[in-house]
Order: sequence, then C-alpha cells, then structure tokens
Amino acid sequence: MDILIQQGIIGIITGILTTAILFTLKVFWTAKVTPFLASIRYQGVIVSGQWSGFAEVTEKEIEEKKLEGTPFKSEHSLFLNQNAHNLTGSLLFKFSNPEKKFSIDFNVNGYMWEGYITLNFTPKDKRVTSYATALLKLHDGGHTLVGSWLFRDVIKENVLQTSMFLSRQEQ
Repeated sequence: MDILIQQGIIGIITGILTTAILFTLKVFWTAKVTPFLASIRYQGVIVSGQWSGFAEVTEKEIEEKKLEGTPFKSEHSLFLNQNAHNLTGSLLFKFSNPEKKFSIDFNVNGYMWEGYITLNFTPKDKRVTSYATALLKLHDGGHTLVGSWLFRDVIKENVLQTSMFLSRQEQ
C-alpha cells in the first residue's frame, strides 16, 4: 500500500512539472519565436520610427465652413515599433485653444494591411478617459500618413472626427 501511495505522489508531481514545462515552452514560442519568424518573413513596408504632424483651425475656417467650436491648434508626435503587420508605440498629443491647453500621452496598438494603418490609442495615465482610433493611408512613397482619427470628447460625451496628417521624421 505504501508503494502505491509513493508512486501516486511521484505521478502527480511528474504531471505538474510536465505541465509547467510545456506551458513555459508555449509562452516562449508565442512571445519570442513566432514574432521573430514573422519579422524575418515580412516583405512589406516598414513604418517604424517617428512621425509628426499638426493641425490648425482658424476663426476664418470656422465661419466659412459653418463649423461649431473655437479655433484650435494640435500637434501629434507618434513613435511606432513594427513587427511584421503588428504595430505598437506611443503618441504625444498636444492641444490648445483659447479656452484650454493640455497634452495626453497615449499607448498605441495597431495593424497595417495593404497600405492602410489602423491604430488604437489608450491613455498611459489611467485617470484620463479619452480614447481614440485612427485609420491612415500610407502616401508619398511611404513618407506620409493621411487619414482621420476619431476620439472621445470628454466634455460633450460624444465622438468627434478630425483629419490627421503625419510625416516621417528622418533619423
């Protein structure tokens, strides 16, 4: 009877250790090996690096286009890391108008497919509740990104859309 108990305990311990080793190998494979192989095989455009842009809406444009709101200026500084089609990075967004001035740091996750880039922005500061999404097209031989971004207006509690134009910053 003692031998059966000992063999049972050894079997349980061996099963637990085997499970832990297989789980560790799976995590290593999916986190390191698969992305490495994908980046080696990737034949597409590289968009890694720094991108920047700005926007300005003047009082004259608001009157001509019959827009709501006040004149504003905004700046975007986007830093992208690329692994095949997957994109990660950060965005520093600066905004100013006569009523307020602020900047927000975002974490960026996205995907590139056939020259289009989809990016999702979540604030690094978890106290901030402003989120955004952008759809951009690669233009000018890979030197500019042109499109729109949608973001949550935390004051009016609705979704706003503005144009986004970014150019690649050469290193």
